[in-house]
Amino acid sequence: MKNAALLALAALVAAPAVLAQSPADAMKGKMKPGLYAYKMEMDMPGGAGKQNLNMQQCVTDKDIEGGQLGRGGEMPKNCQMKDFRMSGNTASYKMVCKGEMAMTADTDITFVPDGFRMNMKMQMAQGGQKMSMTQKMEGKYVGPCPKK
Repeated sequence: MKNAALLALAALVAAPAVLAQSPADAMKGKMKPGLYAYKMEMDMPGGAGKQNLNMQQCVTDKDIEGGQLGRGGEMPKNCQMKDFRMSGNTASYKMVCKGEMAMTADTDITFVPDGFRMNMKMQMAQGGQKMSMTQKMEGKYVGPCPKK
């Protein structure tokens, strides 16, 4: 089950990171480029249990234009975003992945002046077992990205 939790973590971190072109357009102006501190709380009953993760990531203008909210990367293969809705500063969507890492995730993201808050409920199947997970993630603007 530990491997399942790590795979789920990778999928969950990627899921809010990349949005389809039209949703990305709807979210333009909701975030500014810079260094963000991410705080993630996950709960996987019957699996890895409750886990917390803290990390920092630079988000560039290019990332924002491409719909990346953090952690970079590409949309996982065999995944689609569906039912995207934007109302004020809150977006909601469903991510559906097929194949080896089959899952569905319902996500709500609320943009606040210094970042965003996200809630996700996920159902996945791996090795013939069904698992569910909830995740809360907060991204908070820290300041400009460090110079390289």
